[in-house]
Amino acid sequence: MLLAQRNPNYGRGTHSITEDATEPDTEAFSGWLEAFIEKGSQVLPRPPTVALEIHELSRRADTSIEQIAKLLAREPMLAARVLRLANSPLYRGEMPSATLKQALTRVGLAAARDIVMEAAMKMTVIRAEGMNKTLEQVRRHSAAVAWVSRAVARNTCLEAENAFLIGLLHDLGMSIGLIGLSEYLKANKLPVQLSAAWWLVVDQLHQSIGRKVLEQWQVGPAIALAVGNHHHLMVGGFPHPSVAVLLVAENIVTDQGWDIRPMTEGEDDIAFVHGAEKVSPDETDRALSALLLTRKHYDQVRDDAKPMLATLAGQFKD
Repeated sequence: MLLAQRNPNYGRGTHSITEDATEPDTEAFSGWLEAFIEKGSQVLPRPPTVALEIHELSRRADTSIEQIAKLLAREPMLAARVLRLANSPLYRGEMPSATLKQALTRVGLAAARDIVMEAAMKMTVIRAEGMNKTLEQVRRHSAAVAWVSRAVARNTCLEAENAFLIGLLHDLGMSIGLIGLSEYLKANKLPVQLSAAWWLVVDQLHQSIGRKVLEQWQVGPAIALAVGNHHHLMVGGFPHPSVAVLLVAENIVTDQGWDIRPMTEGEDDIAFVHGAEKVSPDETDRALSALLLTRKHYDQVRDDAKPMLATLAGQFKD
């Protein structure tokens, strides 16, 4: 019943159920996962402390590039990754920068904060037995949504400051949920593998999981609120602009093949796999309207996103 209730396309492909398949206990898993997150298990990902300190510092009006560079000096590995990323084709201008300070000065304070968090998330170990292929799908999708979210926001009168970070972190709850699921299955002596039914449970919980974790990381209420409601345009009775940006970006990246395709065991339901995380055309139109954008704007961002995503794809090659 769970698959049929959560996925209107269920049954249009083929679906097999093995003899040892069990119906997930959503309530039991949800309670277990909440405790798992609260106690801060060592298997849970967390960016380097310096990255979170820089994020906090960047929210102050008097922050300078010099302060960020000084903090990064405490984490040479992170600093090296930031310099490499700042000099990548996605950010680089005519000439690469020789020093970290030069690179951060060239991209500006807002982009510097994004680069630090992007580099930090790449350093953060997000792996779990039986879930790694799907976790990589989530990482890939989140990176694409981050870049396209920034492009969407630049077409609006909104401050684009948080668009990239919200895109980068919006499916963090999916990653945490998959890590928690792996540990839960091991603790209950069940096969450590992802089924379609378990994926739908994680999908159902991932917004609240993401918000809870980001509140622990203290990234700021605006980001945590948007991540915790990123599938729902209406927040508090009104269209939420950051969510609207995210929904438009999700539609663009999904249509260009950057959607999440969960690697489930024993499941052959093609409609289920390709229906995950899809933003409907009506919801996309409502999001565009909330941002005072038209389909012409959408088409322009989509076209601009193609070479950007092609460049980004190079970072995810085996």
